[in-house]
Amino acid sequence: MDTVTTSAPAKAILFGEHAVNRGQAAIAVSVGLRTHCTVHTGGYLYHFESAGHARTFTRDEVVAMGEQVDAWCEAQEYQAIREMAASDYYAPAKYIIAHALRAHDVLGDGLDIAYQSEIPNSGGLGSGGAAGVALAMALAHIALTPTLSLREREQVICQWAYLGDVIAHGGVASALDTQTSLHGGVIRYTKEAWGERIPAAAGLQLVIGDTGVRGQTSEVNTRVREWLAADPSTGLRAGSTRMRYFDMIGVLSADAQKGLASGDWRLVGKLMNMNQLVLEKIGVSCPELERLIDAAIGAGALGAKLSGSGGGGIMIALVSDETRDAVVAALHAAGARAVYTPAVAVEGAHVEKDE
Repeated sequence: MDTVTTSAPAKAILFGEHAVNRGQAAIAVSVGLRTHCTVHTGGYLYHFESAGHARTFTRDEVVAMGEQVDAWCEAQEYQAIREMAASDYYAPAKYIIAHALRAHDVLGDGLDIAYQSEIPNSGGLGSGGAAGVALAMALAHIALTPTLSLREREQVICQWAYLGDVIAHGGVASALDTQTSLHGGVIRYTKEAWGERIPAAAGLQLVIGDTGVRGQTSEVNTRVREWLAADPSTGLRAGSTRMRYFDMIGVLSADAQKGLASGDWRLVGKLMNMNQLVLEKIGVSCPELERLIDAAIGAGALGAKLSGSGGGGIMIALVSDETRDAVVAALHAAGARAVYTPAVAVEGAHVEKDE
């Protein structure tokens, strides 16, 4: 029998929400809130436990679920995937395990899996991505041969973890969350090249405000797809007018990369504000987010925007030593459910304990 405990950090998207699924680059940063996953091998059932949710499944149930989701993805039956995710708290974890089992019988017929997390659920900080990365890293530690190179091992973990977000995000997802959680630091991500760490000067500081409103990523993503499909300009010689908003976000991400590398925080803040305006136009913001964003900027934040899929969840404010405390107080006064001032660009996922 083996017991392994891993941890993976939260993430905040600095630039690129929704545009990343449409060919543009996104930039995200790891955040010093972590999820821990402990996996114990042995037994004949798959037992999951997290935050009061406990469920048990057989190996056959896990494998059958994986095959069903594969079929739905192939047929683009995303509504069925969204309904599964809504009804089964552990569907993302089961889908990861189903794929791992296909290649690695060493995982056996049963696992005990327990999560402990500092990351608020469904808030835009990538709680699902961190949980998926922590689980995938634990499974890889148990199942993969030690002769694999670090790069080969990371590729397996990346693929397994990404599958969890396929479920959580309703069948269509990028690997932005999982790549940022796995590697840590500041990540530039595209669907073609996946994630790469990029340089960032010392001094990057964020204050994070939680609206307390919970919008499901899969529902927000569906709304954006429907908004884009309803563009009356689609098919005209100039192309889709609404798609240009995503192109604009790509330009902001490119400019922000330069500002992050040089430590030009005023530039980065202005670009964050512009990104927020585009996200409002796309329709993924909400009054609760905008109230916190306005409060942060009024208190001296260099820039502020929603982070994540939107529809609620969190906003982030770029601050300095001089403005951090004032921004924290302003967010509390504006009604934030919670305010966080974590370290950013923290270490990525790693094994905490192996017994």
